[in-house]
Amino acid sequence: MKRTFWMAFALAATLCAPLGAAAAPAYSPDQADSPANLLDQPALAWTFDRWIRTQPLTQESLRGKVVLIRWFTEECHYCQSTLPQLEKLQARYGDRGLVVLCVFHPKPRRHVSDKHILKVANRLGWSGPIAVDEQWTTLERWWLEGNPERNWTSVSFLMDQAGVVRWAHSGGEYHPTDDPRHARCARQYAELDATLEKLLAEKRVAN
Repeated sequence: MKRTFWMAFALAATLCAPLGAAAAPAYSPDQADSPANLLDQPALAWTFDRWIRTQPLTQESLRGKVVLIRWFTEECHYCQSTLPQLEKLQARYGDRGLVVLCVFHPKPRRHVSDKHILKVANRLGWSGPIAVDEQWTTLERWWLEGNPERNWTSVSFLMDQAGVVRWAHSGGEYHPTDDPRHARCARQYAELDATLEKLLAEKRVAN
């Protein structure tokens, strides 16, 4: 989800460029929403307000698992396109060691009831574990801190079995599709899927 709603339409074409449009360049560190500086680095600590549909999960307890984490919020059509695909990835790869976590961050920052969060998650197509980041504490630490120019908050990070970030998505949507208007969305999803296959095939790390 965009930090500023009215900028969403301007960036949507970039994030999901149609076939025939100029190819979008790879992320570079000088782009406002580039996650390049986070790749191949240990994930920072997370501190969530509470958990829904699961006991509290720690990064230490998930060592030896491949972890995909995605922030979402209400009225986010990018999340509505992406979260059902994360549900499918969990079903496909869960037995091989994938854990998908979705993190709710309310806009504006405020207390939101578990009942409301569950209603949003169900509407968007996510039935798995949810972490609650009401004051964006972890979102700030992982993504926004020191980067006021960043536009997106619906970010995703994929960590390997040792907790190192190996793939990241700087916001918006990614999903399989044959729609040429969403060619980049499909390409980014394919990159995620290929990275998942690679990480899940790595020698298992003891937790």
